[in-house]
Amino acid sequence: MTRYLVALSLGPVQSLIGAARRTRDLWCGSWLLSEAARAAARQLYEQHPGCLIFPNPTEKGGLEPQKGLEGAANISNILRAEVALPDGEAVCALCQDAKDAATARLIELGEKARSDLNAKLREDVWQAQIHDILEFYAAWAPLGDNYGETSLQLGRTLAARKATRNFAPSSLKPAVNGEIPKSSLDGALETVLPNWDKNHWARRQLRLSENEQLDALGVMKRMAGDSEQFTAYSRLAADPWIESLNEDQQELLQQAYEPLVGMEMATGVGGNNNIYRALPYDAQLLFAPRLERALPDVASDDEKAKLQSLKACVRQLTQSAGPVPYAVILKADGDRMGKFLSNATSVNQSRRISSALHEFASRVRTIVQNHRGHAIYAGGDDVLALLPLPQSIECATELVNQFKASVAPVAQELNVEEADRPTLSVGIGIGHFMDPLGTLRARAERAEKLAKGDDTDSPRNALALILGIRSGGEHPVRVKWDDEDALRDLQALVQAFRDAKLPSGIAYDLRGIDGRMAWLRGDNGEDAKGMQTAELDRLLDRARTNTGDALAREQRDLVARLVREQGLADAADSLIVARWLSARSASELGER
Repeated sequence: MTRYLVALSLGPVQSLIGAARRTRDLWCGSWLLSEAARAAARQLYEQHPGCLIFPNPTEKGGLEPQKGLEGAANISNILRAEVALPDGEAVCALCQDAKDAATARLIELGEKARSDLNAKLREDVWQAQIHDILEFYAAWAPLGDNYGETSLQLGRTLAARKATRNFAPSSLKPAVNGEIPKSSLDGALETVLPNWDKNHWARRQLRLSENEQLDALGVMKRMAGDSEQFTAYSRLAADPWIESLNEDQQELLQQAYEPLVGMEMATGVGGNNNIYRALPYDAQLLFAPRLERALPDVASDDEKAKLQSLKACVRQLTQSAGPVPYAVILKADGDRMGKFLSNATSVNQSRRISSALHEFASRVRTIVQNHRGHAIYAGGDDVLALLPLPQSIECATELVNQFKASVAPVAQELNVEEADRPTLSVGIGIGHFMDPLGTLRARAERAEKLAKGDDTDSPRNALALILGIRSGGEHPVRVKWDDEDALRDLQALVQAFRDAKLPSGIAYDLRGIDGRMAWLRGDNGEDAKGMQTAELDRLLDRARTNTGDALAREQRDLVARLVREQGLADAADSLIVARWLSARSASELGER
């Protein structure tokens, strides 16, 4: 028998997770990929108990199928194992068994989704797609005396294999391929939906927008799992306002919103340990644009009356200041993980690292819940979560601290110096609830990339926020986690806006100075610095809070320090982002 290191990669990540138009698409895609990886890992475990390295379950129960998103940490789409087999052909057969198990799990979930929909679909298209959703790559290498070198070689081999694609002919008839529309999620595959009438009941069940089409995977994303487990982005945006209401007001709001579920114009939200019970619904119709758009679409007088009742209730409770229509997608990833993993000189040390990462991932959901958010994906050092605006920075901070605490013992065991230990970079994408989900997710990915800061003098171990204002552009802010002064200043800005100690327009006044003094950019002479200082002093002298008071010395010094350290343009971005993070009602932002 020869000992082999085996690596498996499942995907495609873009189709399973990236292709999403609704929050549920994102939730379900993450869960489906995790379930496929879980099935593959379970197959390896059953044939070779104790073989798994990544993940490293303490018992088989951790690999059992999950009914939804409330269970254990996600299983990463990259698996590693150590097995003893006669030769490479036996390893290949084992990998094929793992692939078959992963594919069977996806087919099982697909058939369950189609059964729950209970509507006729394009059968030939469905069958052609359902068996071909998964991409699966495998690599293996004989495990010699040098574990570290074998591990590195295995990684290179898997990367090379992933770069070599398999192209199979389509099983659809050529005449059909060009005649039916493509899926609206990514435009890659044909729709499985027939030419339904616009009022067909299944369109509402699938939450289809006008002319939207879905392939087999798209139908699975809309129907798989329990719909109440998925917290809508709009519910996260509305949460701070809902929590600000007293119990009587919350009960009144529930009574007005609940009938809309029966009309299939709203969905329940019962997952995430039921923390949204104050209003266990998607909350999208609390926002005037959604409610006004829904009114002309209802056919019966009864449905229209229920919508009007909700509109009157919201108007009574908000008194012109409704919930803030912005929320957060948080995306985090470990820094220097490849280098950290290379410190392992044995399989057992790799398993210790795997256990440490699993410990972190297992705590993520609770941490995010404690900050009123909902974790979408938590596997290894990867995190994807939705959060309300006010709690986002505090949640990111706690995730970073937990990551450090989880990896510290194994880092110490491997004699890794403090400066070389992995850290967590966190990207926070802030966007309007009516922005396309693809735009929101892409913003979170850019924020994570900005946090990584590979093109900066001080990369990694950072927090980055990118605010996308629906009526304007994007505003980026980056702060290093070990820069305590910068973090303290950002939090002080948020608190100053929350306490109305800074005027809402001060950031745009700074931008005005920056624009007027553009001709001085690049000039570091004393005259240029003096002119900028004079302009800033004049602005701070004129600035008034909402109550008409002059700025306190503390706030003057804070703004002046930001300009001195960041420059006018970057300081303005910091102020704008801080103002959004502090907002308690839509009126404070001039947004609906």
